[in-house]
Amino acid sequence: MGRRAKRRRFGSMPVRTDRKSGRRYIEARYQPPVEAYSRWPSLPKRISRRFPVGFETEAEKWLNDAETSIRMGIWEPPEAAENAHRADSVSFGEYATDFVRNRRKANGEPIAVTTRQKYEQYLRDYLLPVLGNLPMAAVTPRDIQRWADSMKVGKAGEGASIKRHAWELLNAIFRQACSQPLDDEGTTLLSSNPVLLHVDRPRSDRAYGDVSMEELNTLYEAMPGRFALVIYLVGVLSLRPGEAYALQRRDVNLADDDNGGRLHVGKSAKGVMRNGHKVMTVGSTKTPGSIRDLDIPAFMVPAIRRHLDLYVDDRPDGWLFTGERSHTLVFDQSVRNAWYRARRAVPRLEERRLRLYDLRHRALTEVAKHTNSLKAVMAQGGHTQVNTAMHYQHVTESEREKILAGIEADAEAAEREQEPAPAPETDPVQQDPHEGLAALASALESMGLDVRVQVLQGLPEGRRTLVLGCFSKQAQVETMKELLKGI
Repeated sequence: MGRRAKRRRFGSMPVRTDRKSGRRYIEARYQPPVEAYSRWPSLPKRISRRFPVGFETEAEKWLNDAETSIRMGIWEPPEAAENAHRADSVSFGEYATDFVRNRRKANGEPIAVTTRQKYEQYLRDYLLPVLGNLPMAAVTPRDIQRWADSMKVGKAGEGASIKRHAWELLNAIFRQACSQPLDDEGTTLLSSNPVLLHVDRPRSDRAYGDVSMEELNTLYEAMPGRFALVIYLVGVLSLRPGEAYALQRRDVNLADDDNGGRLHVGKSAKGVMRNGHKVMTVGSTKTPGSIRDLDIPAFMVPAIRRHLDLYVDDRPDGWLFTGERSHTLVFDQSVRNAWYRARRAVPRLEERRLRLYDLRHRALTEVAKHTNSLKAVMAQGGHTQVNTAMHYQHVTESEREKILAGIEADAEAAEREQEPAPAPETDPVQQDPHEGLAALASALESMGLDVRVQVLQGLPEGRRTLVLGCFSKQAQVETMKELLKGI
């Protein structure tokens, strides 16, 4: 117990002894104004602050300042006042580092180790050198522009992707600073976000998916035997490379008659830094929706059986892909190095610098060509967001040829309609009304709905009906709904 405090008009200053350290201190304390409880319901009965013995003057000043603010009607809890000025004392480097260290997914789970390490790289290499020492409150849109100018993008788009990723992290940091409450009053570190500029997502109209089956086979043959199957797993079954590396013998179930089978995708292998060295770890897939069972086409069965016989231990937990010397889980960089060498076998893809991951685009583009169900494409790729699935569907050269053929067919048909109609050589009832329209219908289905409708509205009514009849059922329904809106 401390000695009795000297009686004051406002508050008190008893001297107390800390039970753990035995040190004596002054506890300045006072009762907050009654009306403050309506605004801050969780206020304690007393507001207090410790001062070392001998600092009575400072303690009295603290109490006098509190009394003055109460009388003037401007009093706030010390925590709220500190939060209001915290942005002036916390640097971007301190706040951003804490943001990355404690970042969580939308569902509350911690972000993956690899994701956190990537964020740390963005901070270290791109953000902190420009903004690190600035107080959070001092960062202005001009500073953000200065950062953007520091990240140059080449004429061919070099650096655009990493700049976009760094911008996404930067924007998320300031968005949290403007929205995360620091106290019960809802005080936030910042009141406005200085990230006003927008860094566009790099154009994804490169022909990611434009890899023929013949080229895929060439890549398979050019890869080292122990890694060759990765080409089909990524380029046909649309696995992410990390999902392929994490496969085990028990994940493969081939039919007894070799007419296909099933592949279970339930894990992903990732390289992470530990104690300055990179190690491979196996964890969960990118999202819960990425866990899936895929049908194996029959043509892949011989390649899978050969791989299992030559390179996989004969036990359920044997890894499908292992290092040539270590015979443990393969390093992702080892496969990438093999891929770079194999890519030279297809000069067109070597010139394009196609990534191994881009074969996944190829696989999902092929899936989209064989089905009108976006849900089926999402299931194949392990996607939970529609926009993500759409990102992987790219226009191939054959699709461009279809569009060109459709335009040509439309032009030729228009010319024929302007010419005098020749005498029918056969009974019109016996002619196929769909003849010559399939290419145009196929081209229109591959276009966006708004463009498709514009083209159809420009056709004669009879021809429009025939083209609609060539559409798939789904395309007919969505197109008719849009056409009827203008009636």
